[in-house]
Amino acid sequence: MAAVETTTLDPADRLLDAAEARFRRFGYKRTTVEDVATEAGTGKGSVYLHFDSKQDVYLAVVERSLEHFLAAAEAALSAEGASPDLLRSLVEVTIEHYSHDELLRSSLFGDTDLVAGEVAQLASDLQRDRIRSLLRGVLTRGKAEGSVRHDIDVEAAASVLQESGWALVRTGLVSDDPAELETLLEAFNSIVGLGLIPRH
Repeated sequence: MAAVETTTLDPADRLLDAAEARFRRFGYKRTTVEDVATEAGTGKGSVYLHFDSKQDVYLAVVERSLEHFLAAAEAALSAEGASPDLLRSLVEVTIEHYSHDELLRSSLFGDTDLVAGEVAQLASDLQRDRIRSLLRGVLTRGKAEGSVRHDIDVEAAASVLQESGWALVRTGLVSDDPAELETLLEAFNSIVGLGLIPRH
């Protein structure tokens, strides 16, 4: 008789799965460390063996969810094309992903009951830092390839692009009018193009 193959999750992953289920269902405030432990079928001590606090558990869940988005974002940014086109693709991928991930969306924009306060700010900062790093990579690569002006301050440009990009993402998430988003994306492309592309 053939043995049944079983997959054993790492204890930390099992805790994160349980925590994510609780946070998505009940929100940060209404979830306790004991809830997470019960959902994972273990005791509170196991949670504290891997994480210092409920806040640390939440941020680990956000970061894990963020990794899925970053994989899609990196794929969009590694495609062939000029930097303005890649940045537009990044906005579109972000809207698509965040429209289906309430945990990331609420952590970033703070507009639901899932999370609020300091932990929301920490989760937002985590996402902003990782995405700004992606943008720095696109701009640095563009400068090396000659598709981005050599005199662009990469750090400053990444910050500006991130903030304007988030405004577009928010519009894309709340607007019922696809034409409105398309118009804004076209304007974004034009402005970014005028600012980034080398002048000949």
